[in-house]
Amino acid sequence: MDEVDQSPVDQTVSTQELVAREINERFPVSTVLVRESKAGQIFEIHAESKLLLVLDKKGARYFIPSRRKRNITWEKVTSVGLSRLIDSILRDLAEADYEVFSIYHKQLLKRPIHISRYMRCPECKESGSVKIIFRGDSLLNENSELYTPVPRSIELNGAKIKCTLCGWVGFRGQLLKKIRTPRIS
Repeated sequence: MDEVDQSPVDQTVSTQELVAREINERFPVSTVLVRESKAGQIFEIHAESKLLLVLDKKGARYFIPSRRKRNITWEKVTSVGLSRLIDSILRDLAEADYEVFSIYHKQLLKRPIHISRYMRCPECKESGSVKIIFRGDSLLNENSELYTPVPRSIELNGAKIKCTLCGWVGFRGQLLKKIRTPRIS
C-alpha cells in the first residue's frame, strides 16, 4: 500500500485572487500585477498600460467608466454569487470597449441601448423625438415611430440616432443619463 503524504498544505486562495485569475483568463489582453501591503495582497488589472481594476481585501475598485458604483464589496459575493459578480465585472469591461469573453469563450458584446419614446434629446431636451436612423428615402408607416429616414447622400460619420425636432444626430451612448467616470487618485 502506498503512503499518501499527509503534510498540511495551505492551498486556500483569497476571493480577490480567484476573481483576478478568472478575469485575467477571460480578458486576454490584461495583465495582473500583485502588490503586497499591510492589509494583504492587492491585485491590479491593467490593459493597454491603463489601470482598470484594483482587487483587495475589501473588494473591487473600478477605474473604468461604468453605470455601477466605483466600489464593489466582497459582501455582495454572498448575495449574488462569485460567478455572477465576475460576469458583471466582465460585462462592465465589455461596456467600456474591451474585448472580454464568456465562460463559453464567446466574446461579450456591448448591450444595445433601447430607445423609447421617453428618451430625451441631449440637444433640445424634448422627449419622443429621438429615432433610429434608417438609411433610405422612404419608410413604411408602421416603422415611423422607431425610425427616421435619412438619404444615403447625407454623411453621418457613423451616427445611429437622430432627433426629428432639432436635427441633432449622434450615438446611442450619448442618451445614457448617468455614467460614473473614474476618479484619478
